[in-house]
Amino acid sequence: METQKTVLPYYTKPPVNEVVFGIQFKKIQDFKAPHTGILWESFGRKKYPQCKEMPPISHTIENFDAVPTKTSPIIIEDIIRPPLPRIFFISEEKKHLIQIQEDRLHLNWRKLKTQDEYPRYNNLYPKFQEYWSSFITFIKDMNLGSVEPDQYELTYVNHIPRGDGWVDISKLEDVFKHIQPNVNTDFLPKPENVSWRFSYVLPNNSGRLHVSIRIAVNKESNNQIIIFDLTARGFIPDKIDSWFGMAHEWIVKGFTDLTTSYTQDTIWRRKN
Repeated sequence: METQKTVLPYYTKPPVNEVVFGIQFKKIQDFKAPHTGILWESFGRKKYPQCKEMPPISHTIENFDAVPTKTSPIIIEDIIRPPLPRIFFISEEKKHLIQIQEDRLHLNWRKLKTQDEYPRYNNLYPKFQEYWSSFITFIKDMNLGSVEPDQYELTYVNHIPRGDGWVDISKLEDVFKHIQPNVNTDFLPKPENVSWRFSYVLPNNSGRLHVSIRIAVNKESNNQIIIFDLTARGFIPDKIDSWFGMAHEWIVKGFTDLTTSYTQDTIWRRKN
């Protein structure tokens, strides 16, 4: 379990809308569609009574090689056998879901109602650990081989509705430092939409922190929102707890570093 000594900024009302923990591993060749049904029972079908099929996520690695590695050989079996879908096991209240495919396991928490409170990292991570451990045991008990992780992932999706620190797309600097979309021009009007992407290298090349900021519309309220994503993606062999602890620290401190103190104090109620 993570033993985090660093005191992180704490927000009483953070704009967190979704959190995703994920581990990618080398494809388990013998893992087939019927196994997902058995795994559903193993995870607790009463806890997750709903099931949904989704397209699989491609296998990706954060690469720091200056020269691209050689092309992987074509595996004939992958051509003959169609890719398995990504399966969602969804909790009854739909706020929690487990994603499983032949090379990934993810755990999501989602804010579905205004009154839903973010349950905090220290409560969510142990749940993810539990399902990850259960999955490893399942693969072993079913004689499907071994689970070999090659990438970890932690994502925080923040929704900032118009009115929470900003009132106009040309005034996003009221929420974000160093972002000024209202550039003085002789001809062009203020922008209709904006989108930024940044990436930062994690310590010792253990991954990257990817940040994106874009404008969208909330379908229920028809109000504009800022979608502020922070995703840490990388790998340290046999250091799952340490990596996720570091990823969480970088996401929280990155969130704080990129946003204004005014919004932090008045809207999100920062305590430290």
